[in-house]
Amino acid sequence: MNRRDQFKQRVDEAAVARILQTIATTPNKRGRPSATDEPGAFDFWFDGGAAAIHTGWIEYRFADGTRADVAVPTLGLSVTVEFPDGCVVKVRQDV
Repeated sequence: MNRRDQFKQRVDEAAVARILQTIATTPNKRGRPSATDEPGAFDFWFDGGAAAIHTGWIEYRFADGTRADVAVPTLGLSVTVEFPDGCVVKVRQDV
């Protein structure tokens, strides 16, 4: 395997940052879906996705097929992002 192939699956930092920024800001968060929102049993919707609150985590679903789980409440940040191509990125704070 050549060096270029080794990095083929690497997730771009900007893609991860975009998801983290959206989670942090939940743009135009709303309690009811609009006509163009993601259908399903969610607790809130926002521009570009929706979220369901579970015991111990919040599950975010994005319009592009990306999924993210944020552990709550925890002492340290813990986010797992799964992109539509199957790549998974984990962001963990050591406390």
